[in-house]
Amino acid sequence: MGKGQQPDIGSNQDSFKPRSTAVITRYLYRMYGQEGLDTAQILERSGIDPKQLADPVARIPHEKLIKMWEVAGELSGDPHFGLHLAEKVPVIPFNAGDYAAMTSKNLRESLYNLSRYIRISSDAVKIDIQFDSDLTHVFADLSGGAKPNKHHTDFWVLYLVRYIKGLLGLSVPLASVGFNHEEPDDTSAYQSVFNSKIKFNERNSYICYESKYLDATSVCADLSIHKLHESMALKELQALNDVGIFPRVKRAISDALPAKVVDINAVASALNVAPRTVQRQLANEGVTFKKLVDMARKEYAISEMENTSLSISEVAYRLGYQDMGSIYRAFKRWTGMTPVEYRENLRSGE
Repeated sequence: MGKGQQPDIGSNQDSFKPRSTAVITRYLYRMYGQEGLDTAQILERSGIDPKQLADPVARIPHEKLIKMWEVAGELSGDPHFGLHLAEKVPVIPFNAGDYAAMTSKNLRESLYNLSRYIRISSDAVKIDIQFDSDLTHVFADLSGGAKPNKHHTDFWVLYLVRYIKGLLGLSVPLASVGFNHEEPDDTSAYQSVFNSKIKFNERNSYICYESKYLDATSVCADLSIHKLHESMALKELQALNDVGIFPRVKRAISDALPAKVVDINAVASALNVAPRTVQRQLANEGVTFKKLVDMARKEYAISEMENTSLSISEVAYRLGYQDMGSIYRAFKRWTGMTPVEYRENLRSGE
């Protein structure tokens, strides 16, 4: 890969809806409130249950976080809301992975650990560090497979710049910065904040520094504390990647529906796990990927039959069944009844 050439760090998200920790959601919720925005309206319009904000292990669908940014930007009336908000907010660690990155020896190791543990914060974010002799690019796919949101992207790009500044205790001049959204009519706010070469409509957003800063010592560098947080971060990753993969894969499949095809390769990629690992770990838990797809289809089909007026043929089409006979056989296997009999029983109150 040539210098500055953007890697393809996105993944096929068509069959998986990534999530972010509720801790970050709570942080944004409070920052919106500090700006005088109607946070209750933001949560309601985004489909987020306020109770989830109090649960440190809850993970919020990324599409709902994007919706939060859309609503917050609208309510603020500020075309550069994300950029302006990122100038004010406290830069804090959200989990053990962030602490491990902050206590790393230097900028090089901190960036490496940031990319290594980012999944603890969000399945939606992919970070790739391209180290060259002259320039170092930090590429970030923040979209989670969704259409980029300007406020969301601007906020986290500037947040990362401020994170590095706080990490080193000095302002490291940017060589360039790029955004994966369209160029706004007025770019003066970007020039004022970043004071560097700025590009828009990039494949991935990025920040770029001269590589000579990579060995700059971190202000919080502390080997003993770093090892402590690294151990905790590795356990959190283990919990996400290896332990109890059954519910994670099942949730991913359920999130993908309705879909004609749910591809194990896409789900595994989004989970940052090899397809063979998914199959092996599911086998250890006594289930197959095919079985989980069947379970998710059953739940989806029954929910649609109970809660909508969709025709059986439409439900079959949404789930990828090639003919009516296929869904009739599946429904008979699931419930002991045909779809028609099931819906008639619902109507009769049996």
